[in-house]
Amino acid sequence: MASFIPCGPCGHDGNTRNTEKWCTDCNEGFCNVCEKAHKSLRITRDHNLILIEDYRKIENRNVCIQCEEHGSKLELYCKVHENTICIACFTAKHKECSDAIIPLAEAAKNAKTSTALTDLEHTINETLVNIQKCRKDRETASVRIEIQEKIIKKRIFDTRETINKHLDDLERKLLDELTTTHTSCKSKYGTIQNKLNEMEIEIKRLQEHTSQLKRFAHQTNKEIHDEVKSITKALASGRNYDIEIEIHHGITSLLKDVDYFARVKVDESTINCPFTDSKMDQAQIHVPVRQQVPTRRSVNNTKLRLQKKFTIKRKEKEMYISGCAILANGNVLIADNAGNNVLIEYNEDGLFIRDISVSKNPWDLTVIDTDQIAVSYNTYKYIEIIDLNKITVLKKLRLKNSCRGISYSDEKIYVVVFGVGIVVLDMEGTILNTIQCEMHVYNITTIKDRIYYTVPFADTINCCSTTGNNIWNFKNTSLTTPGGIATDGAQNLFVVGIRSNNLMILQDDGTVSKTLLTNADGLDKPIRLYYNKKTNILLEKCQRYETDNNQLRKQVKLLQVELHATKEENKVLNEKFINTDELLKDKLVEKLTKSNSNVKCFLGLERPRNPTAQSKTWSNYKSKNTFKTLVGITPNGAFSFISDLWTGNISDRSITERSGFIDLIEKGIM
Repeated sequence: MASFIPCGPCGHDGNTRNTEKWCTDCNEGFCNVCEKAHKSLRITRDHNLILIEDYRKIENRNVCIQCEEHGSKLELYCKVHENTICIACFTAKHKECSDAIIPLAEAAKNAKTSTALTDLEHTINETLVNIQKCRKDRETASVRIEIQEKIIKKRIFDTRETINKHLDDLERKLLDELTTTHTSCKSKYGTIQNKLNEMEIEIKRLQEHTSQLKRFAHQTNKEIHDEVKSITKALASGRNYDIEIEIHHGITSLLKDVDYFARVKVDESTINCPFTDSKMDQAQIHVPVRQQVPTRRSVNNTKLRLQKKFTIKRKEKEMYISGCAILANGNVLIADNAGNNVLIEYNEDGLFIRDISVSKNPWDLTVIDTDQIAVSYNTYKYIEIIDLNKITVLKKLRLKNSCRGISYSDEKIYVVVFGVGIVVLDMEGTILNTIQCEMHVYNITTIKDRIYYTVPFADTINCCSTTGNNIWNFKNTSLTTPGGIATDGAQNLFVVGIRSNNLMILQDDGTVSKTLLTNADGLDKPIRLYYNKKTNILLEKCQRYETDNNQLRKQVKLLQVELHATKEENKVLNEKFINTDELLKDKLVEKLTKSNSNVKCFLGLERPRNPTAQSKTWSNYKSKNTFKTLVGITPNGAFSFISDLWTGNISDRSITERSGFIDLIEKGIM
């Protein structure tokens, strides 16, 4: 509830009346009776009175009405410097601006209808929107760097674990080798010792029979000689062993030369969140001629250029790529239905980025915006909307049966539900419609008011409206077991044949088709497609079996789609582009009526030494000294009008009125 503001004069007399007007000169409120008396006095007749409702808007704001430099009342406004001044300011600093000095009351009177004020309000609103966008961008960047930290920490840990495991394996092998060597040396020592023990026993036996040895001295002497000879020979064949260790130079180099595990690198780049300048928007009149008269491009001149090819190595025992997408940053996101409950992310150069954990084995996915995707989970009978930055599930939507292909268009999610049809949901999960389709449908794509899907067992492609009405069907012997499907911005369709090993493009009406790639181009059981409409990049996935190591790998191709117009199409486009007079007139009237702005150019210059020249060439918009000129541009980009050069402090309205531009406009345009 608004606070009560009593009438000042009535309150002085002890009465309490509600204020109807506020005097900005007296800084006091007046009721209707006191307002008349206030206006009747000569000394207060010219005071500025505003409605009390307007005063409430600025009641709690500190508005300075005195000159900070001279202490005098601010009574004048300088249009050159766009600032309020007092009498002392005028005589001291603004003598050269005498033609542009007006009473402050007059400036305030026109403030509500001022184009500058409208521009200021618009600029403030645009700035707030820009701040919100940039703040969101910084929040996204913060989340991204948190994810990068986790990824790097995991990589460091994994590397350390790998090194530890490798060193453990080397240690185990070295200890086994040491044990074997020790056992071998000890065994050889034992063999000689056993022989010496046997000989010692034999010599002692001979010693005990010395009486008998005397009778057979010759024979005994020979036996002892043989034993000594045997001992000498055994000792000669024996060896001494000293076990030592020679550390691999790589290990010693690791201890000596490697003084860091890894280095943390920071790649800096400019923030991709520029402020949108609302004034620059005023200088452009958009004439969407080609949108007025849509022209179909022939698919016969569509060509593909290979940008990148890389292979996804299998991590688990099995791998089945059931879905794929291209994110806004160009990274590739892959759904492995036979994997370990993850989505796999690669960058556009084929380098592995991360595994994104999800609740179950994903089947298909679709991109909603830069931060969000929707994922289907086939036999688990639900889909999820996932925030990629925070890796959190925003929505989990359960459906009646297996959820297969999924697509997003115009704030709606389209899901193929087995035995039910194509279910249309809003972003809150409310089912808006169910469209009947064949039972064995796995792949779907949508654009504007159309839905496309493939029926692999029937070798057909169907196109219907978002309300379920059939538009066309396509079947051709050159396409068998159609799989992945995607559409470009012109509603032309890309589709792969799994068994026919080819990639085709179909005209938006389904009547014309062209084969773009075959097995001769390296296609081997192509299964999935995704088209990025902003970059015209087509993502294609093949299932490739390598016989040399019996590994099943998935090959990924990023293809640049190039659309070339025929001579006939260029002729039609040129004719439609030239005939733009009426459309330009409508757009120009609409633009000038709404914004009263002109197309202008700024020319920067060095700061003049003369203070007068400084003030006249100063532009608050550019925040520097400039010259300004008004130019006219035709739809084909030619200059049709160039005004004289004006100083930078001139307003857009003034240069438009004084340049002679309006005199050249034909009757009816303005």
